[in-house]
Amino acid sequence: MYRRVEILDFWMGVLAGFFPDVCTAFLMPHPSVQGRPIMGVHIHAGSSTSRHGFLVVGGMHARELMNPDAIAELQMDLVLAYVNNTGITYGGKSWSATDIKSMLETLDVWMVPCANPDGREYCFDVDDMWRPNRHPNPAVMCGGTMNDGSIDVNRNCDIVWGVITGNTSCNPCNETYLGPNRFSEPESQNIRDFCNTHNVDVFLDVHSFSELVLFPWGHAPTQTTNSSQRFPSLATGTCAPLNPPTHQEYMLPGDQQYFQSVAQTIVRDIRAVRGRNYTPKSINQLYAVTGSSSDYVYSRHIANPALYKTYGFSFETGPPASTLPESFHPADPTLIKLDIKAGIVSLLHQAPLTPCALTFFSATQAGSESGLEKMRAIRDEQLATTDAGRELIALFERVQFPVLDLVLADESLTKEAMDLLEISFKFLEQSETVLSTREVERGLAFIDSLGSRTTSKELLTDLDTIRKQLKASTDKSFAKILDGLRGTSAPAVAKKTKPRPKK
Repeated sequence: MYRRVEILDFWMGVLAGFFPDVCTAFLMPHPSVQGRPIMGVHIHAGSSTSRHGFLVVGGMHARELMNPDAIAELQMDLVLAYVNNTGITYGGKSWSATDIKSMLETLDVWMVPCANPDGREYCFDVDDMWRPNRHPNPAVMCGGTMNDGSIDVNRNCDIVWGVITGNTSCNPCNETYLGPNRFSEPESQNIRDFCNTHNVDVFLDVHSFSELVLFPWGHAPTQTTNSSQRFPSLATGTCAPLNPPTHQEYMLPGDQQYFQSVAQTIVRDIRAVRGRNYTPKSINQLYAVTGSSSDYVYSRHIANPALYKTYGFSFETGPPASTLPESFHPADPTLIKLDIKAGIVSLLHQAPLTPCALTFFSATQAGSESGLEKMRAIRDEQLATTDAGRELIALFERVQFPVLDLVLADESLTKEAMDLLEISFKFLEQSETVLSTREVERGLAFIDSLGSRTTSKELLTDLDTIRKQLKASTDKSFAKILDGLRGTSAPAVAKKTKPRPKK
């Protein structure tokens, strides 16, 4: 029913061998404790050199057998859908051929089905409830308990490491043992070192079970108002609880909006497959944990601003069953794997903070990266701070892919979209320049062209909202437009003038 590590690796080698223009096999920087290579597939269709990065790993916990199988199958699904121009359908949820094309031609997708191969093989051969890696520790005598000093590699990362919780332990006989040092294990080192050498925008660690979509923070509740409360100030390596226990970890409002919005869409897309209701929440709302991979990748740019910013997610796949073994590796995981694959594609669809649709249009334009980064900053630091701004973000997330389908079906619309995007980038760089009547009319005509090509009532309603916003921007500077989009208005600033001479 479940595949051995050598079979997963063989599949990836065959896939890369048959479709070298779309994917290549690669090895993570370090082999496992027992010397097994840790293999993945890099999917990178098209010729664009300006891409966002997406890294997904599975099998960090050995007994969660179905996730590595689902990730390996998804690799094949994505490549065949792209090559055959067919799109992907899981149950009641579909992504069009255009969706797949836009994802794979604007993203670097790295997929590592089994990050802990030693543990997986031990599950097959010895103990089907084994969780950690196979770190040798003959000095530890645990009296027949679940662990023998091996390390939970999802507690071994450098994020509030060494702070214990009910689900992170300094006891080497506990199955959540965090290890003798931060990043002591090659399996967790792989996450760190891969992120050090690749620009990973979005990271996903797939676990079981409970039907959840999780995001930071894990060590403490999240808050968005007090930026002085940040993890670098916390004592670590103590093998003591969090101090102070009342600590609440700060997160940028825009980041919280992104995590929540993306998670909600993933939940919606999984539900469409066969009606399963996953729940979005921060990790700490499930339980307190330290040293986890998804918290670590997101924390990197905060601990060291020179490092690339990565958004970290985690899934808990499948429902609880009558027994723990059946919950972690059910006898027939076929339907659950549909949910898993749909959830990953949903995240892929939303992976870059700058929408895939904009990335797709701008991939061939010189200098577009700075414009995209400017849009990203506007969304993150400006729009996401107000209710009106967050509503606008949600609006553009709804329309981006239906609009992309319409635009790519018509060569003249594609050209016009790229021209308008270039105008937008220039406007963003010239904060005092006003948006002219001619430019607004051109944008309105483009929106009308989109509206004439769809029968979707939802899309027509959203396009009408965008039309009204654009029309209201005539003869306004970027700063004034942004105030309006955020639902705020800047106070008038009196201009300094020379005193008028007396007559």
